[in-house]
Amino acid sequence: MMFFDTNAWIGEWPFQNLPVRDVAALRRHWRRHGIGGGLVSSFSALWPVDPMPGNRALRAAISGARGVSALPVLNLCGPGWERDLDEIESWPEVRAVRLAPAYGGWSLRSRAAQEAAAAITAHGRRVVLTVRLVDERHEHPALRIKPVKVADIVRWAKAVPGMTPLLRGLSRWEMEKLAEAAVPFRADLSHAEWTDTLGTLGRTVPFEHLLFGSLAPLHITAAQVAKIAASPQTEKRRLAVAVNNAKIFLKIDQ
Repeated sequence: MMFFDTNAWIGEWPFQNLPVRDVAALRRHWRRHGIGGGLVSSFSALWPVDPMPGNRALRAAISGARGVSALPVLNLCGPGWERDLDEIESWPEVRAVRLAPAYGGWSLRSRAAQEAAAAITAHGRRVVLTVRLVDERHEHPALRIKPVKVADIVRWAKAVPGMTPLLRGLSRWEMEKLAEAAVPFRADLSHAEWTDTLGTLGRTVPFEHLLFGSLAPLHITAAQVAKIAASPQTEKRRLAVAVNNAKIFLKIDQ
């Protein structure tokens, strides 16, 4: 079974010495774990008010790299985000744009959050929302980053008609709450842990709404792969979550 990774990163993480930092290392890492390609963001674009130098460097680094697609980060903290989004939308290969409010210093409750999501959707790209990267219980002791609240996600999603966001870092309980709220969404399994995670989530979240995301190199990729590969669910369901759901959602040719 070949996987498609919708949640990978390159660059320097300030709180941990990571083994995978550039595109070449990521591609080698993917091959070792049966991952054929995926979406990649840069930590260099995550924290700054101006994420574009990091986004541009990422785009240049993956140019010509087969199976690797840039997932640029848009920070709504500064006044120039509209200009940044115009530039990102001029990149024809980009299929989605990542929003990470907890790391960029802005709120999903802001008007800009709705405006940016509506603009991304109107241009035919997918909106990716990072709820959390690191379990807040395990953050650096000097860091106090709180994940995006489910209530805020529901309010935001309902305010942007036609958007189906891809949500990163949800726990099992948060996914179930969102499913109960009946808002359209897709989600990866990077922070969902349970006995047969795939089967447990499938009781409340349709299997076609679940996508593989390793959160490499912050998480252990082998463990993320095993959530799907070792699941007792049918091969059709495992294959859908491993690769097919992502390609359908992102409109990637098989």
